[in-house]
Amino acid sequence: AAGGVGSWATQLARANYPQLEIIGTASYPDSSAWCQEMGCTSTIGHDEVECLGGGRDGSCDHIICLAEPTPKLFASLAEVLRPYGKIVLVVAGEGIKSLNLSFVFFKCGTVSTETVFSSIRDGYRLDQAGEMETMLSLMQQGRVKAPISKDWEDDKSDWSIANEDGGYIDEVGQQHSRGKVVMKISS
Repeated sequence: AAGGVGSWATQLARANYPQLEIIGTASYPDSSAWCQEMGCTSTIGHDEVECLGGGRDGSCDHIICLAEPTPKLFASLAEVLRPYGKIVLVVAGEGIKSLNLSFVFFKCGTVSTETVFSSIRDGYRLDQAGEMETMLSLMQQGRVKAPISKDWEDDKSDWSIANEDGGYIDEVGQQHSRGKVVMKISS
């Protein structure tokens, strides 16, 4: 939940549903603090999903999975899903080919997917102007903020510097960044 997509998803959920319990996953204490700053009620480790409580009744109504849905991870998500709940898979790699939907089926759950380029592939066009207007309005109201990484430094944001060893590209590749990392492309 500490990355760019998770940060936006958390803030939008909090802005639209202030009383919602939002539980994010995080690997490190500073990532956990970032998630809570973005609006998570609490955080757990990535491998602790089942601690939320599962079985027939589950404990979560809605789940956004921002990681590769391995069979083990998906089994944990299905376990904690409440009847008639929904799991949204955002990342789809090889693991998606072998997901066991049986437990979700018996809970009458829904599994949907959303990928960055799905609208381009299927011809559906999002109202990007309307979505940006909503985001800007929420920002002006102070209900959300751009989740720019606190590690961002202007002098390190140039594209050529970002590509150097230990630059922003390496940082993002190691999946240890929080929020969005901004880079400038200059001529």
